[in-house]
Amino acid sequence: MAQITRVRPDGDRGQMILLMGVVLAVMFVALALLVNAAIYTDNVATRGGDPAGEALEYQNGVVNSVSGLLAEENDGGTTADEVEPAIGNVSEHHRRYHLRRGAAAETSVDTVNEGLLIEQTDSGELENWNVDDAEGVRSFEITFEPGGDPGMPKLNLTTDDPFEIDYGESSRYVYISKNDTDHLVVAESVGDPICTADANAEEVIFDVTGGQFGGSSCDTDWPGGAVDGLSFSNGENALGTYGLTVKGTNMSPDSPPPDRTTIVYDVDLTFRITTPELRYERSVTVVPEGVDA
Repeated sequence: MAQITRVRPDGDRGQMILLMGVVLAVMFVALALLVNAAIYTDNVATRGGDPAGEALEYQNGVVNSVSGLLAEENDGGTTADEVEPAIGNVSEHHRRYHLRRGAAAETSVDTVNEGLLIEQTDSGELENWNVDDAEGVRSFEITFEPGGDPGMPKLNLTTDDPFEIDYGESSRYVYISKNDTDHLVVAESVGDPICTADANAEEVIFDVTGGQFGGSSCDTDWPGGAVDGLSFSNGENALGTYGLTVKGTNMSPDSPPPDRTTIVYDVDLTFRITTPELRYERSVTVVPEGVDA
């Protein structure tokens, strides 16, 4: 009679435990690989694969923040003493952010350059004034009102002094001559027009820094933003409104314009950043947001 032998289950149980151990080990290895891949991918995405990426990101972040800060502060008028602490707060925020990513960053404020927003918003004769230490000018636009009633005076160029804009090594005269009452002219020297516009028009815009007069190109010989002083003379022979921003605050006390506001013209910053891949240092001039410098 055949015997039936019962197989003990201990061998199967041991094999099962061994198999499960191998499966768990494989799973842990796969999980570790996935985590490492995710960390590597995040690191590459952050740095863009470029050792200079961290430095440029820091610099651009500070520049954009400071540019927006200057625009906001200038809106109501401000000074260097008021702006400098705020710039320090902005740079500290960016420094901490990049420090968490392993980069030691620093921004130093080299110079906060003050200036003046000079305006005449009410139509009338133009004020005479002078900024002795003007080094730069931007957004310089005059809206002349040659026509209408009373309009600008017609000048005898042998006896009358035309309105003059003097910006150091160059100057421009704007007037209507009795010998040519149809044209409002811009001249490099009196009696020698280089640009003309309709003298009967209600408004003629002179974009001095942009080299435009009455919508057409006009050679103002503007010195690329750098000037050596700036003044208005004989404003009683012109009519209209104007606005400009000047780098410099030393205005002649004899005849200052009625509307002037102290602002920050620009800021000189130096960036320093150290990462495991490089050391970076650069000086940058920051202008208020929205300014075409």
